[in-house]
Amino acid sequence: MSQRQSRRAFQPAKPNPTAMNLNVLDRWLRRMQPEGKIDNVSMLDGYVTAIVVGPVSIPPDEWFTDLLGSKGRIASAHGKTLAAIEAIIQRHNAISDILATAPQNYAPIFQRGDDGTVFAEPWCLGFLTAMHLRWADWKPLRDPVRPEFCLTSPIFFHCSDPVAATLHSVEQESSNANPDLREIYHAIPIVVPAIREFWMLHRFASP
Repeated sequence: MSQRQSRRAFQPAKPNPTAMNLNVLDRWLRRMQPEGKIDNVSMLDGYVTAIVVGPVSIPPDEWFTDLLGSKGRIASAHGKTLAAIEAIIQRHNAISDILATAPQNYAPIFQRGDDGTVFAEPWCLGFLTAMHLRWADWKPLRDPVRPEFCLTSPIFFHCSDPVAATLHSVEQESSNANPDLREIYHAIPIVVPAIREFWMLHRFASP
């Protein structure tokens, strides 16, 4: 398989007219708490991105149930839940395709304040949540002593999760002295394609 092939695990590739748009999906996710592990589209985007670029393929039935709880059972989904699942599949495919064909155009969905301020933490926490599905497999990119840690450090930097806290404590302390480090989220659209490339040979290796 070519290294530039898409990792899309779903069909069809074309937009599904029955899927929710992202604004409706965001409201749906906020209402369904505490059923699932995420509560907004930004967290969802981070989660799905980690599924796309991670070290191993994860069956959709597994990560949808992890993501949405009982509502993530694809086979029995109907009504608004089915429309939400279709929207998530659509976003998964879009991320897969852009990273495979034009990675320089990849853009995460970050939360923004009314004044345009970017809040990267929800996206990063979503990414971290998906990492926990295969935490051991992610080890090369979550070990601070390895040079590859630079690929995930901008993500961990924005996480307040206790597991990630020890991984970004030095950077977090530095941000107090250097406010410019709070803009480190600008690195995320750069490191995501690099993470995908890092895992490519491992993920698509022949049995």
